[in-house]
Amino acid sequence: MKNLIIRTLAGAVFASLIIGSILYHPIAVFIVFFAFNAIALFEYTRMFKKQGSPIQTSSVIFMGSLIYLLIGSYANGWIEVKMLYAIIPLTFIFFISSLFQRTESPFEDLGIKVLSLIYIAIPFGLFNIVANMGMIGENQTEPLLLISFFVLVWSSDTFAYLSGISFGNHRLFERISPKKSWEGSIGGAIATMIIAWFIGYYSGIFTPWIWVIIALFIVITATLGDLVESMLKRQTKVKDSGNIMPGHGGILDRFDAAIFSIPFYVFLLYLLA
Repeated sequence: MKNLIIRTLAGAVFASLIIGSILYHPIAVFIVFFAFNAIALFEYTRMFKKQGSPIQTSSVIFMGSLIYLLIGSYANGWIEVKMLYAIIPLTFIFFISSLFQRTESPFEDLGIKVLSLIYIAIPFGLFNIVANMGMIGENQTEPLLLISFFVLVWSSDTFAYLSGISFGNHRLFERISPKKSWEGSIGGAIATMIIAWFIGYYSGIFTPWIWVIIALFIVITATLGDLVESMLKRQTKVKDSGNIMPGHGGILDRFDAAIFSIPFYVFLLYLLA
């Protein structure tokens, strides 16, 4: 019971921080998710270092933070879109630095570094894109777009878990995640699409059926994101990416579904704009 209370409180603080920053101002999102991004990058590198990788945590956090700042600054209107092209040469700095490092597997080390930008830094930056969408006036945004995203991701995870423990008999991807079931995933998808329909009905942003389609994409990509992080933890032989959240693991554990799903969500929103 004590562990359940701690887990519930930690989850409530985590959700409140995210929703609160979204409701307060896009700059609050920029600051809060900058911290999340840095912690996730730290957890990511630590997972590989436990397996003997010589990867430098400071360089990954520094470069990942620069990528995040570029995307976040563009989203907030502080720089022009052409500045985003800087992401490409920044990525190639990793290649150059590898030439001066003494390691038996330079390209393995390089792959881990470049993947940190694609898998973590860029997706965290994209949260700022959604936070600044829906411009009504010069300084007005539509926070419901990002809040709805997290509500649907969390709903998918919660109802998949509840459906899985109640009805789960057929494994979804046993090699990667033995506990996930088809019944859980289907139950989570149905519940999430119902919630999405109500979001569309009451928000007036898109039609309810468009939200149902968006929810289906989120459910699929969020589930894949969970599996990808499970695959990462299996390779690095860790149970959780970190322990910053009692009962929940690390930041990467909490954002595994969201960071994999957000690029698809941004793409859909641009298609629908």
